[in-house]
Amino acid sequence: MLIDIMVLLSCTAACSRFTFAKGVTSSYLPLSGVGVRDHVFDHFRENPVGYGSTYFAHPLCCAAAYATVKHVVDTNVVGNVRKMEPVLRKGLAELVAKHPSVKSARAYGLGGGFDLAGKDGDFLMHMHEASDGVAVLKQALRDNGIVTLMRGHHVLCTPPLVISEEEVR
Repeated sequence: MLIDIMVLLSCTAACSRFTFAKGVTSSYLPLSGVGVRDHVFDHFRENPVGYGSTYFAHPLCCAAAYATVKHVVDTNVVGNVRKMEPVLRKGLAELVAKHPSVKSARAYGLGGGFDLAGKDGDFLMHMHEASDGVAVLKQALRDNGIVTLMRGHHVLCTPPLVISEEEVR
C-alpha cells in the first residue's frame, strides 16, 4: 500500500512531478494529490485551477498522510526497498532460469512479477483469456501461504516493503 509513497520519496532530481493516492494514508482514508517542483508550480501560482472534492485536504486525511510519511522516513522503508530490489530481481531471474513454465520476470523496487509460459515457450495465454492451469497455480500458492494477484499470464510479486532478505529468498 505504500508503493506511491516509496516512489514519492525516491524521486530523483529529474522528477518534476508525481502523483499519490490511497497509499499515502495507508489506505485508511481518502486522499490523493500531485506534487510538482517549483518551476512547474509557478505556472499554477499565477493561473490557479479551481478543483477540489468533498475530502480535499481534509485535516484527518492529511494527519494520516503525515503519520504514514513520517513512519516511512523514520524506518527507512525506501532504503530497505533499494536494498531488497536486487535480491528480488535475482530470485526472479533464478525462477526464469529454473522453470520452463516461467517465460520472463521483472522488478522495479519491490514491485515485481513473472509471466507464465505455455509448452511452446510463448505466453501461456493472452491476458484476456482464462486458463485452468492458472487456477491450479493460484490454489497451490494459497496452500503454501502465498497470496498474490494474477492477471492473465502475469503473476505479481509484491512483498511488503519492510521485508527482510531472508524472507525474499
